[in-house]
Amino acid sequence: MHYYVKNSTLIIKGNFEAVSTGLNGGRARVKYLANKQVPRTFNPPDPREFVKEEALKLGLEEAHFGLLTAVKMEYLQVIENDYLTAFITAGVSNGSEFRTKVGTINIILVSKAKLSETALLGARITATEAKGLALLEKGYTFLGTNTDAVIVAYEIDSGFDSESSPKNERKQEIPYAGSSTDFGKKITEVVIKGVKAGLELRGE
Repeated sequence: MHYYVKNSTLIIKGNFEAVSTGLNGGRARVKYLANKQVPRTFNPPDPREFVKEEALKLGLEEAHFGLLTAVKMEYLQVIENDYLTAFITAGVSNGSEFRTKVGTINIILVSKAKLSETALLGARITATEAKGLALLEKGYTFLGTNTDAVIVAYEIDSGFDSESSPKNERKQEIPYAGSSTDFGKKITEVVIKGVKAGLELRGE
C-alpha cells in the first residue's frame, strides 16, 4: 500500500478487496481508495458523476472507491496499529438549513491481514460505533452526520505475518470484527483517536 495527497485528495494505492458506503460504493476489488476535499458549498447536480470525473482527472482510471469531504487534507489523521491503518477526516460544524451541527466524518480502514466476509462487513459497524463514542466523549449530542461514509479494505497478497498478532490472525483470515475481538479493539482505538484528533485540530 502507498498513499499520498494530490490536488487536495487523499489517494491510497494498492490491490484491495473493499466495501464502501460512499458514492459509487458497494463491494469490489479496487486499485485505489480516495477521499477528495470539496468546498463547503459543494452541491453538484450529480455527485456520483462528479466522483467519476474527478477520479479521471486524478488519473485513477482503474477500479476505485471515492469519498468526498469538506475537511482540508491538512487535518487528515493517519493512524497505524499493527496491521491496521486508519485514514480519517472529521468535521461537524458545516452549516446546514436542516441542522445546526452537520458535517462529514469519513473513515477508511486498511488491513494488511486478510478479512473474512463477516469481518469485512462487520468492521463498518465497529467503526461506526467507535465514531459515535468519540463524539459522545467530546460532548456532542449526536452520533454522526448525514453524509458520513466508511470504507473497509484489506490488501490482497500482502504477505502479512506478524509474530505479535494472535495465532488465528497470522496467515489465515481474520474471522470477525466485533468490538470485543482483537481486530475490533484496534478499530475502536484508531477511530476514536482519529476522530477526536481531527476535530480538535479544527477547533471542534
